[in-house]
This record gives sequence, C-alpha cells and structure tokens, in this order.
Amino acid sequence: MYKSRRFRLLVCIVATLVALLSPCALPAFSQGSNRASVSQKRSGQLGTRHDRARDSNAEGSNRDTSAAPIIGHELREIALLEEQCLSEVNRLRRAHGLESLDFDEELLEVARAYSRRMAEEKFFSHADPEGRSVRERVNEAGISWRMVGENLAYSNGYINPVAASLRGWMESAPHKRNLLEVGFQQTAIGVWISSNGTVYFTEIFLKR
Repeated sequence: MYKSRRFRLLVCIVATLVALLSPCALPAFSQGSNRASVSQKRSGQLGTRHDRARDSNAEGSNRDTSAAPIIGHELREIALLEEQCLSEVNRLRRAHGLESLDFDEELLEVARAYSRRMAEEKFFSHADPEGRSVRERVNEAGISWRMVGENLAYSNGYINPVAASLRGWMESAPHKRNLLEVGFQQTAIGVWISSNGTVYFTEIFLKR
C-alpha cells in the first residue's frame, strides 16, 4: 500500500495545543487555532496550525464518542502504526531529556474515531464539520483535563508513514513544541487508513 512510487508524496501536518487560559496567562496563547502557515519542499507539503491554553477546572461530559467497530484486515495494520508512532514520540522525548508519555486508552478511542472521520468524510482540520475542536471532543468523551493538545497528520505514498509524519512534526516549531511539552503526561495516537491508502494520524496530548 505504501510502497507505490506512483503516488505523489504528500504529508500535511496539523498541530494544535488547545485549552482555556487562566486569567494570569498570556492571552496570545489562546489565539491562533485557525491560522495556518505552509512550507513546501520537494518531498511534499507541510501545513501547521497551533493554539495553547489551560484550564485548571475543566471537566468533560459523559457522552460516548467511541469509534465505530473496525472490520477487515486493517485493524492489525492500524494498531501497529499507532504503536510505532507512540514509540517514536516517546523516543524523541527521552532524547530531549523528557519523560515518556503514558498511553491513555480513553484518548485512543477519541483519536482513532477522529482519524476515521477525517478519512471517511474527506476533510482535514482541527474542527470537525460541526465546528468542534479537540477540546469539545475530549469533553464529550467524559475525559477531564487541565491541558489538552492535538497533532494531526496525513501521509500518502511514503514507505514509512510514521517516519514521514514524525519528521514533519519535528521540522515544524508548533508541532515540535507539542511533542516536547513538559507539562503533558498522557497521550494516544489514533490512526485510520482511507480507501485510497492515505494514512491519517491524530495524536492527543493531555494533562489531567
């Protein structure tokens, strides 16, 4: 699926670090979730978005946002990509003197469901068609948090989509900042593969 050289190499990365700022924090951190900068290279195209905020009292509701059942041979492939990506994220953090992030099963359901929705409904954005961000998606899953963030990527035509996405994230300052944020403690990476072989990644970062 990934070895065909006939595909145009393309990777788009979206990073978001979202939350509500406390009154004493810098207001600039709560802005910019819909701003994008694009950098083009021979190997593909990169796009980024980011936002930062915090909330010490935020709690989610009890709505269930679990992904629909997965069928077919893709389940093993999806799980393997998720595990590989998480392993690489934690390797990068350790290389920068940071603690590894703990895997969170609740976040996996939210992250995988969002990757699946982007793949099936053919959109790529922090905001879903109803305008909800990662903040709302995590809240609706009943997950409480003090700081939450999100990295998105899709990859088509790369032999190793995990390496391509991680390289793009590390080459983008906002995404790298999310990956190496000392305040985050939990994470999960949800993957989905579209009918044309495009691999979608959603990583959610959390501090409870």
